[in-house]
Amino acid sequence: MSVAGFNAPSQSLLCSRFLASGQWDRALAAAHDWLAQEPENARAHLTAGRALIHLERHAEAEPHLRQVLAVEPENDVVLRFLSIVEFAQQRYREADESLQRAIALNPNDSYHWYHLAWMFYKQGDLASAGKYAARARELNPRDAGIINLQALCLPRNSGLARERLEHYREALELNPESPHVHNNIGVYYLNNGPDYRRAEDSFRRALFFNPRLQTARANLFLVLKRRDPIYRWLRAPKDFLMRGFAFMGQKRRQNLWLYLLLLPLWFLAVRYVVAGLALWCLLVWPLVKAYEMLTIGDIRQQAGEIGARRGGFLGYRRWPLPVRLGIFAATLMLFWSSLGLVVYRLTESVPDNLARTLFGLCVIVGGFGLLAYVLVRKLRKRQMKLQGRCRRRKFDHLLDPQTKPRSRWRSGSHPPLTHDQRTNV
Repeated sequence: MSVAGFNAPSQSLLCSRFLASGQWDRALAAAHDWLAQEPENARAHLTAGRALIHLERHAEAEPHLRQVLAVEPENDVVLRFLSIVEFAQQRYREADESLQRAIALNPNDSYHWYHLAWMFYKQGDLASAGKYAARARELNPRDAGIINLQALCLPRNSGLARERLEHYREALELNPESPHVHNNIGVYYLNNGPDYRRAEDSFRRALFFNPRLQTARANLFLVLKRRDPIYRWLRAPKDFLMRGFAFMGQKRRQNLWLYLLLLPLWFLAVRYVVAGLALWCLLVWPLVKAYEMLTIGDIRQQAGEIGARRGGFLGYRRWPLPVRLGIFAATLMLFWSSLGLVVYRLTESVPDNLARTLFGLCVIVGGFGLLAYVLVRKLRKRQMKLQGRCRRRKFDHLLDPQTKPRSRWRSGSHPPLTHDQRTNV
């Protein structure tokens, strides 16, 4: 199909350049222009699908990928892209089937195994993820993205922290401009120390190479807030309680018997933990949010955002910092004074027995709420484990040809879509 003023080869070259340079918006626009002239062109549909995956618009990407599969039903790369899309939409069984077809068509493509490892990693099965990441690295030993994922798949204990960092450094030697590796190095410094200065440097490097990486930007905001002494003081009670939860979880992973010995002590203290969290949410959390609102412009400016101090009520973000801190101090005094007055009035009008009863009921309700939250999380983890077990049954025989496959294809199934050669991990 040829239209006056439209050159398909030049449009194809333009799309390729945009994809190679990571300009996903421009690649999508070029693909749409191409499709306006050649609606059935598989190359244009593939460009649009890849761009939409990177822009995290997975539902829009799927029709383009299926259009390509209608023309090229044995295109293993498109099948992998479809698996990425299906997995993002939590259609895990279809994602597995799409990727299984892709690997069956081309078992030597390292990125197929990479995506398989990434799916296991996202669902918390680090052992299986590490196994398939190792397979991907066997096929492509000098790919920074694969080495980065292999580092993430290491067991989460302090003994392997240095090994994880060495993997990241090895990945940087191969690709010094990888924003995901720089971001993961920043996370390493946050989790081991924390070393806020080095973490901030790593997150800034990640944003330098990819200004649109939302994970790195969120991590940078977190570091800048944690380096603020007032914010750190306001969050201290909650951080202390969260460290207690993390400590119990770590002991459970390291030594089950020690965890069982500590469990009775934890049950004795749980009412105080629940009461402490409730009091923090009621008394301190509003002040944290007020402080964040008054200083968010400064934090964003430090993170490198242009025009970060514009806007706000009456343009307050441009006011001098001492003025805004004075407003915060006045807010603090007003909040605590009003709260003290309310408590004083209640203690005068409500009998002591009733007050203790109400407080006990609040603690009980909070305890049941916390228990329900824990049970829901456990249920979700259980579902992910079952899905991971089914996936292992499907793919183990591909990794080891001597293993008999324990699942069959469903006839007529076309898997949904996936990611490009790398995944934002």
